Amino acid sequence: MATDLYRYLAPRLHIVHSDVVSHLHAMRGTYDVLYSVFGAIDFADPHELLPAAAAALRPRGRLVFATLAHYLSGAPAQPGVVAADVLAKTPDGEEATMRRWVLQEHVWTKLLDDAGLTEITVNVLPATTEGTRTADTLLVSAHRPS
Repeated sequence: MATDLYRYLAPRLHIVHSDVVSHLHAMRGTYDVLYSVFGAIDFADPHELLPAAAAALRPRGRLVFATLAHYLSGAPAQPGVVAADVLAKTPDGEEATMRRWVLQEHVWTKLLDDAGLTEITVNVLPATTEGTRTADTLLVSAHRPS
């Protein structure tokens, strides 16, 4: 799907289909910027993902991500590193669940600090629409030290 959507960026875009943590471990010191918009950061264990991301960044590299500030149901974000099983559908439409990390700001900050990242900022972007299944967004940024 990504190849179809972003084909116009080829050959500058290289799409990797891999487990994110394994890929980042294999790419130590490679990236200037890593970003996730409601992507891998939300769905991979942050105890594994964030240290791998920090290692994959070059010195002064930046990790930036957007994630839910609270659950789409309106329930508050987790006060600890706890995943929730959320409903999903497989590509063929079957009901499934997947793990999602919706964490409070201070939890993300501690995890990023523990992963060795610095200059951590968290901004709350209010939802732009009202109704069910809307949520504020956390926009988080952190650097790998030089």
